[in-house]
Parts: sequence; C-alpha cells; structure tokens
Amino acid sequence: MGVTTFAVLFAALVGGVAAPSSAQSVRVPGTKVALTPPPGFSLAGQYPGFEQPASQASIMVTELPGAAGEMIRALTPQALATRGMVLLSAHDETINGNPARLMSLRQKAGATDALKWMLIAGNQSMTIMIVGTFPAEHSSSVGAAIQQSLLSATWTATQPGPFEGLPFQIKPTSRLKLAQRVSNMIMLTESGTIGSPGSTEGLYLAGHSIGQGQIADLRSFSERRAAQTTLTKDVRNFAGRGILVDGLDAYELEADATDTRSGAPLRLYQVIVPDATGYFILQGLAGSERARELFNEYRTVTASFRVNAAGKVDQR
Repeated sequence: MGVTTFAVLFAALVGGVAAPSSAQSVRVPGTKVALTPPPGFSLAGQYPGFEQPASQASIMVTELPGAAGEMIRALTPQALATRGMVLLSAHDETINGNPARLMSLRQKAGATDALKWMLIAGNQSMTIMIVGTFPAEHSSSVGAAIQQSLLSATWTATQPGPFEGLPFQIKPTSRLKLAQRVSNMIMLTESGTIGSPGSTEGLYLAGHSIGQGQIADLRSFSERRAAQTTLTKDVRNFAGRGILVDGLDAYELEADATDTRSGAPLRLYQVIVPDATGYFILQGLAGSERARELFNEYRTVTASFRVNAAGKVDQR
C-alpha cells in the first residue's frame, strides 16, 4: 500500500486573521512561503493561504518534496484535464531566482466556471504549488490581483513547525512518526517518510475540510466520505459507531477497500469530527493482514487529537 505525493496532494484538495492592507509580504503560516496578498484578502483559517469571502476567491499554498521541474513537466494539459481543469495559457517565470511556470486554468464549479492561476515554483529539492481561484466574472479585477500576488512569492530555508496554523493537534507515537504536511493535512507513517509504491507500512492522515457546510446525518456522510478516498476503491462492509473525540461528537468506522493502484486488499479506518466550518477527518490505511495491530495504533493517535482553543466550538 504505497503513497505518491501527487495523489496525496489532490486528496487533500480540507475565521481568518486580517492581513495587512498595505503592500507587504506576509508569510503563510505552516509554510516557508511569503506572498503580498491582494487588497482585501485575509489569512485563511481552513488552509495555508489567503481568502476573500465576499468574492469567493482564495489563494492556497502547498509545499511538496521533490524537484519543481518534475512537477512542471507532469502537469501537462492531459494531466490537468483528468482533474477537470482546462489549460488556457502558460508562461515561464523566474521566482525567487529559480525557474517557474505560471498557468491560467478554467474549471467547472457547479453550474458556473471558476478560473485559476497556478504557480509551480521551487528548486531541485522542493516544489511549491500556489493556486489562486476566483469566479470568472471577477477575472479583470480579483483575478489580476491574484496573478500579481502569486508572482510576488518568495520562500526561506527555515522550516516552520508542522502544526503551525492548523486548527488541531495530534501526537505521533513510537510506531507512527510524522512524515509530511501537505496543505492542511498531516501524514504519519511507520518509517517517518512518505512511502513508496508497494510499501506495506501503515499510513494515518489528519486534516480539516475546505469549505463551509453542516452535516445532517453523520453516519451517512461518513460512509460517503470514506468512499471518496483517493487511494482506495470499492469501499464496502462498513461498521461504525458514534464516539467522542476531544469532547466532540464524532463517528468512527472501519471498512474493507482495495488499493487503487496495486489492487491489494486494504482496511480503512476513519473518524469524522464535525465543527462549525465543516469537519475534521482522521483516516488510517493498512493491509488487511496488519489491520488489527495498526488500528490499535490509529486509535491511540485519534485519542490524542485536540482542537486548538481558538477553533473549538459547541456542537449544539
């Protein structure tokens, strides 16, 4: 049961603090990246980046290991089309002294079209993906400001704490080590690395949804969300129960699944914890033969889950 950075990135794609109104560079919490945010944008609370709720516009920053050049070559028009995106234009840029690519994209968002500026930058060891999204009707104003914001990107070598800017905390164990943070998601593995195709080590992910919305039926929602897991297919045989996580109502389930790439049998562990802005999601994957031992470890991590005081709300 392996994990690829590309798959995890798109699987991840889940109240702001005011950003300065003057043209100042602002470091995005949880990342090495700093941007000059567009006027009227504030730091986002659900993901690393900025947002302007009034125009439904956002800028999201994601850092990944690996050479930026490889990501640029991988994001062909055909690859983007598999994610529902149409490439409108692409320009080579120099960002922070390194070659970069700026792309203009269109993507369906319900009954309307959303436009995106996507910047791929970085160096030989790190890829930075910055995506600005905005409604098509705001392309001449908000869209232009987002484009300039992306081109202002800089980054440092200083690595921030893995939980900086996140609305939650979890504690790794002696068996499950911190492997990677991707956007608003934390990954734990047995080796402390992101794994490789064919790996049989345990994988545990924790993150928060992106977007608003209340959950009417927690059990039904949890089963639907489990079926959407990118790394698995044919999710079935659900068994679940209501639990408390950090004093909050939650739903824990287990299910059988199949590894999307290898076809190997898997067991899926998942906990959904609703909050006022969406939900926290905790997921663990294990090969069927190791599920019993690893699920005990996953429950230990889940028991350590805490919502940061600023983000904790009464569910009633």
